Amino acid sequence: MKRKYLFYLILFLLSLGSCKKFLDTTPLDFLSPVNYYETEGQLRSALAGAYDCLARPETYSDRMLGRMGLDADEAYYASSSTRDGVVVYNVEASDPNIALYWKKVYTGINRANFLLENTDKAPMDEKERAAIKGEALFLRAYYHFMLVTNWGDIPLMLKPISSADETNSPRVPAKEVYEQIIKDMTEAEGLVKTAGQATNAGHVNKSAVRGILARVCLYMAGNPINDVSKYAEARKWALKVMTPDSTGFQHSLNPSYSDVFIKMCQDQYDLHESIWELEYQGNGTDGFNETGRVGSNNGIKYTGTDPDYGYSYGWIQITGRFWYLFPSPESLLSEDERRDWSVAPYKTTGTPVIETPYKTTEIYERTSGKWRRELEVVLPRAKNSGPINFPILRYSDVLLMFAEADNMVNGSPSAEAIDAVNKVRRRAYGKDLPFESLRMVNVSNGGSGYTSAPAVSITGGGGNGATAKAFVSGGKVIRIKVLNEGSGYTSNPSIAISGGGGSGALASPLLSRRGISKPDLTPSQTASKESFQAAIEDERSRELSFECLRKYDLIRWGKFLSNMKRIESDFLYGSDPVPKASSSTAYGFLSFQNASARDVLWPLSPSEMALNRGLKPQNTGW
Repeated sequence: MKRKYLFYLILFLLSLGSCKKFLDTTPLDFLSPVNYYETEGQLRSALAGAYDCLARPETYSDRMLGRMGLDADEAYYASSSTRDGVVVYNVEASDPNIALYWKKVYTGINRANFLLENTDKAPMDEKERAAIKGEALFLRAYYHFMLVTNWGDIPLMLKPISSADETNSPRVPAKEVYEQIIKDMTEAEGLVKTAGQATNAGHVNKSAVRGILARVCLYMAGNPINDVSKYAEARKWALKVMTPDSTGFQHSLNPSYSDVFIKMCQDQYDLHESIWELEYQGNGTDGFNETGRVGSNNGIKYTGTDPDYGYSYGWIQITGRFWYLFPSPESLLSEDERRDWSVAPYKTTGTPVIETPYKTTEIYERTSGKWRRELEVVLPRAKNSGPINFPILRYSDVLLMFAEADNMVNGSPSAEAIDAVNKVRRRAYGKDLPFESLRMVNVSNGGSGYTSAPAVSITGGGGNGATAKAFVSGGKVIRIKVLNEGSGYTSNPSIAISGGGGSGALASPLLSRRGISKPDLTPSQTASKESFQAAIEDERSRELSFECLRKYDLIRWGKFLSNMKRIESDFLYGSDPVPKASSSTAYGFLSFQNASARDVLWPLSPSEMALNRGLKPQNTGW
């Protein structure tokens, strides 16, 4: 690391800025380490500082959301003018985004180390002290995990650095780094609070530690370490999350997939499903600087100024291959709810906003839709700052990790593993909901003469509560958006369109189809270890898309380069049934054309290597 950065890490620790939602304290001025860590409040402030590096622009707050190539074969960067950088896999070793990521993550490690060295100073309740120590240990390990998955062999930092004389650290083999990560996390698991004792998803609890341990073990079991003994460990840790904790708290899936992300947009916790989230607060004008660009980088594209919609660059546009992972690719509505929430069903233009539904042939044009800024509760919506939280670990991920690890351990899918995957799929197909809801309204005739949006009324069908809003363009009704899906529908309700100065518009309802969908895995998918693994790989993409996991999954399965090249072929030629890209999005193939074997790991910064000779050699291909 650069000497000047390492030398000032202690200054960064002691000038933390605003704290997170889960910590209600004021910003800190400079304090000498000699005078610091002497009260419980100071320890908690230092802990907030250790978390802080996860939620900064260099990491999850901004650049990891669409600008670091982590979506792999699911999506591409939607800027036809971008020809260089990690986002399009045309990388120089001195790439600034990669270098800044490295520095910020090591800053987080150093902050955790200073806290660990001083946790015993303050007089306080010993259980609370233990929890702080456990969280700091976990964070140190998680930061090392972020580094080892992106660079392989890295320097291990297990003591705080406060002097430039301490910067000559050699790279440690990745396997040893993983072992230290597991050691730290295992110790942390015995110290942190249970999920039942937690009050928010911002602090890690035992379930978060166990779930991330399952992830660490799966990564270690796969490429490039290939320590297959870790599959049993991954299974063990995932199973612990699936088992009620000492308080009786039981994790479960939210019955509605879309509601998982609506809650993140509206600053609501759901610890049963969303186990660990990065928290953001405010809009950048209200005294908080812990804002993020969730939904701004990776939401439904909108570049107007309607105050009811937040500005979004819409940098993540999907691949045809991802679209065709879902059933009914030719249909307006998929039986799998995840498609029509994870992927934008409409495009936005103008001020005030006009929503226009995408045609079913417009696949590569669609952006990510998981985090929708129109749902934000902090007003006004700032262009580049928002309060939407971002998930690092969800319960559905734990279920899928358990199933994968169990399959690898047993050599074939067990009933428990199959059930874990089917739980994820049943939720996706609405089977966990006790009713049919109104998922979508299809405009079959736009009518004519409309000068304003007409009223939409929904009656009958045995249910109630569904509401909708019409959008008008060129005198026609072009889209009817469901605002509330309602409940209890047993048949199609009637849709009436009135007012707005026009006439002739007709629309038909589309219910959730939970009564006719068949979500469970087929016998062929569970017939063997190989077929079940293939089913899990696709399921992880459908369930966890755009959550910064896909590239790492492909790497550990040894499929990164082959999948990237397959998408390149899709863009240029199509591959039945996946169509080729349209002329307006054909530039997107460049990311996949540029990808090569060297992109499994990022390069070490030349300036870092010049100042720390222990970093040599450079990663292969750079």
